[in-house]
Amino acid sequence: MRNMLLLILCVLVCSGCRISNQKPAVKGETSYEGYYRSIEGNEKFSDYSLYYDISAEMTTLADGSHRYYIFLDSPQIAMYDVTMLAVENEIPYESAGKMMPNIGVFETTDYSLIPFQSNAKAGYMKGLVISGECAEDTVNLRMLVEWSDKTMEKTRREYIAFSLDKNGFRSEVPAMKKPEEAVKENE
Repeated sequence: MRNMLLLILCVLVCSGCRISNQKPAVKGETSYEGYYRSIEGNEKFSDYSLYYDISAEMTTLADGSHRYYIFLDSPQIAMYDVTMLAVENEIPYESAGKMMPNIGVFETTDYSLIPFQSNAKAGYMKGLVISGECAEDTVNLRMLVEWSDKTMEKTRREYIAFSLDKNGFRSEVPAMKKPEEAVKENE
């Protein structure tokens, strides 16, 4: 009887360890889907941010396909636990046959950006980059950028949209006035 109890206890402990090892992957997959669906459901996008610089470039690979890079750098405020996800050509989540470019979704490392500071070992990056591949020479990208404040109490999300080809980054957003332009116009 005592041996049976010990055996049951060992089985429970071992299965508990196995289950806990599987949770981060499931959590990452759930977060990925949540971010993806947030982009799908969002109706208002911008092509810039007041809090950081966003830029992109595209190169042609030897096989004729294209690789694009999206850069987030020059933070104007402290941004902690930054997450980025870009969706190509408004492909619905159910139809996406590949993982879309992202950072901060599956990693256990937190990526932070602080103005004029960088220390990669401590998790403070100079900038972040995500990249993806596509067959077309033009790709329309819709992005989510999310970060928290230092206390991790407030989270901010921004949605960015643009088209990218070998000539560079073009706004996909209808002409919008940046806040400083609107102020000058009203004076």
